[in-house]
Amino acid sequence: MANRSTSQRLGAVAAVLIVLSAPFGGWRSASEQGVVPLELGQKIDIGPFHVTIENVKQVTDLLPVIEADGTSRFLVVKATVTNHTDRPESADLVTQALTGKNTRALAFEGDAVLRLHVYDVNDAVEVPRGEMVNPGLTYTYAFVLRQRPDVDLDAVTLSVYGYQFQEVDPQTLDPDRWVPDDQPLAEGHVPIEVTP
Repeated sequence: MANRSTSQRLGAVAAVLIVLSAPFGGWRSASEQGVVPLELGQKIDIGPFHVTIENVKQVTDLLPVIEADGTSRFLVVKATVTNHTDRPESADLVTQALTGKNTRALAFEGDAVLRLHVYDVNDAVEVPRGEMVNPGLTYTYAFVLRQRPDVDLDAVTLSVYGYQFQEVDPQTLDPDRWVPDDQPLAEGHVPIEVTP
């Protein structure tokens, strides 16, 4: 080691440090790292999109798209969504990446199942399922969940999941698709503003 150049010695030290870090996660990929605390304004790379949650509010209505129904509240997660890939991607991937615990969610009237409704903030229209977002474009969406009025907002935890791109899938013959991760990228309680 003494006869080696400085750059070779530094390389050897770096290799030793990497090997020593293996028991603490040094060999794991980024997708296998622990879940980070969710924060407002945090840019999260979920795979095809960068997602940044700007704010979270609980409201009685979201005019002009949702009127008050007198029996429930609405949790509104406002987020910017940017497609950073080189191909159009479905906005549904972002909707499916957002989950929550202790939300006391209710299905919207007319829905057979519990689901988020998504609205384009700038156009005040509901985003149709399967809507594609072209490469390089950024949209601001409101992800809306209907809630029971007695929900404890301090207990609400939000999670953001990511995806891995799968080029070849010999089992389903469905190549070039985004496969959801098993654990969230970011999770936690964020401040929820209540407006009457």
